[in-house]
Amino acid sequence: MSPLPPSPDRSQLQRLLKLGEHIVHVGVGAGYYRAILAELVGPAGQVTAVEFDVALAERAKFLLSGRPNVRVVHGDGARWPEMPADGVYVNFAVSRPADRWIEGLAPSGRLVFPLGVPGPKRANSGGRHSDRGAALRIERRGDAYAARAVSAADFVCAVGEFEADAEEVERLRAAFDAGGLDTVRSLIWKRPSPFGRCWFAGSKDWALCRDEAA
Repeated sequence: MSPLPPSPDRSQLQRLLKLGEHIVHVGVGAGYYRAILAELVGPAGQVTAVEFDVALAERAKFLLSGRPNVRVVHGDGARWPEMPADGVYVNFAVSRPADRWIEGLAPSGRLVFPLGVPGPKRANSGGRHSDRGAALRIERRGDAYAARAVSAADFVCAVGEFEADAEEVERLRAAFDAGGLDTVRSLIWKRPSPFGRCWFAGSKDWALCRDEAA
């Protein structure tokens, strides 16, 4: 099994985005990636940054006020994109993707999100981080979705509706421990997964499989 590369950097993001695209950035973070995304899509592109916390959203609006191609929205990241987007970039770890991240992709649209297993809460960290995780790239191809592991990832974990049930989290942990994430080639979404061909099969009819996207 090939080891995953380190966390995404600018050069990796350049291979994921194109000039003039509309990208939805879910989760404000420190603002570093928002600025990179704004540069990569160029003046003709648009970045919509979605933040659930009011104070962080207002701070982001202030810090990014000089970038006309960035719009900051206070809202629930699970409900975005509201309209089809060329890309969705997520800045926190989840044990399963939100429906809108997948179903809101335009044709040939890409989603990059950290898939992770919540670890123990760290002292003074403000939340739990994933103790096993990787950034995944999902690309819509008609009614199918190609999937690849982009890099290793250690992000703060989402809470609330993003949290999977304990049994599914433990199965995801076992999949990470068994290895083989680099063999994943497709996301199965809202349909039965092929028996014996998946690296991980979650609830709600989604799975990460070794077969190429149809």
